Amino acid sequence: MITCGVVGATGLVGETIIKVLQDRSFPSVSFHPFASDRSEGKMVRYRNTEYAVKVLTPDTINKGMILFGATSANIAKNCVPMSIAAGALVIDNSSAYRMDPDVLLAVPEVNGHLITGEENIIANPNCSTIQLAVALSPLRQLGNIEWVSVSTYQAVSGAGTPALEELKRQQNGTLPANAADSIHENIITSIGPPDEGGFCSEEVKLMNETCKIMGTDFPVFAATARVPVRTGHTEAVVVKFDNIVRSDEAARILSESPGVAVSEFGSSPLDAENTDIVTVDRIRNNPRDSSVLQFWVLADNLRKGAALNAVQIAEEYLRITKQ
Repeated sequence: MITCGVVGATGLVGETIIKVLQDRSFPSVSFHPFASDRSEGKMVRYRNTEYAVKVLTPDTINKGMILFGATSANIAKNCVPMSIAAGALVIDNSSAYRMDPDVLLAVPEVNGHLITGEENIIANPNCSTIQLAVALSPLRQLGNIEWVSVSTYQAVSGAGTPALEELKRQQNGTLPANAADSIHENIITSIGPPDEGGFCSEEVKLMNETCKIMGTDFPVFAATARVPVRTGHTEAVVVKFDNIVRSDEAARILSESPGVAVSEFGSSPLDAENTDIVTVDRIRNNPRDSSVLQFWVLADNLRKGAALNAVQIAEEYLRITKQ
């Protein structure tokens, strides 16, 4: 008997996880929404039934429960150990455990075969990392990757509900825009604080997580920016191989890969919104170097970039354990 719960059920990612669980008819017989004490008692609808939000405590966790974490890293550091101690499997969407060498960082299309069914925690990668890994992994059939350069144009929904509300107020003129941090009609070129080397936290995640998921050590050169788009991350990707590659062969490989669609005429975040597909757009060889491919990668950051990937991890876990 499978029970599942969502920690952070009233946030954007938590709400999307709940929707994806319903969309995919996840085989649970009971459901438990969890959030902070500010949301305690709020009603959450799941499969035509209303459930009251609870605060996560050892007494509210059932042994064998699958818990989807949709919280900040700070909250996860408290919730995850407690949940594991109570006998739950945690699929954690925060950054708290992603780079822990003892924790699997999973994208099912890329390294789902590493799920054993013995885990008590599996980490869900960063949204921009997931779509990049889904696009990059099949291209290893063309040859060894020497390096990857990626520039991201990330939607405001990646920063949560308050950021979306701020964008809306700036757009309708009810919130005066401060040039330093306004997202309306602007581009913010640092997502998270920079480290000593000048890389913001989002760039560090993208560089480190991609290599961990793919089991490689080629360098990833990342530059991340927030743009005034509600939903849907866009990435401009350049890949250097150790041999000559053909764009038409890359397109064929990607079109046959799970979770990927290939576009030739230009796609947009609006095309990606509310879909479960990673779109690879305008694949082309660099005219000065035939060992280099350039392309765009687009995906709904709330679905494949967070909720869907987490649910797919749970589905693979259940397949392995045959629950």
